Amino acid sequence: MPKASSRLAGLRVLVVDDELLVALHIETLLEDLGCEVIGPVPTIEKALAVMRDEHLDGVLLDANLDGYSSAPVAADLRARGVPFVVVTGYGQLELASPALTDAPRLSKPFNDTEFEATLTAAFCADRRASTTIGQ
Repeated sequence: MPKASSRLAGLRVLVVDDELLVALHIETLLEDLGCEVIGPVPTIEKALAVMRDEHLDGVLLDANLDGYSSAPVAADLRARGVPFVVVTGYGQLELASPALTDAPRLSKPFNDTEFEATLTAAFCADRRASTTIGQ
């Protein structure tokens, strides 16, 4: 049952992760928060294809996709103005690319509270600004 109070409710979020169990866990967490989940997709190529075809409010991006840096996906997201959160289990070394280093980050393993707080901060800034402007 989705959390009625989640500010993430209604957002379209792409999950890019090559570890199926992790991706399915993230998908469940997003659905519980009322998000519409796109994916999951396991590769850079599939992520870029989905990004061309779908309107996205945010992306959860595994930093390492089958041994390759997801920096090309991050660079494309930045160019499109789509907010994203890097999900990593490897620490700072893996984030050596400038496209990844200053992005919001979730370190595996993470808990539900940390997950929701990180995504709200990353994906809801525009919602917060538009609400403030309209008040």
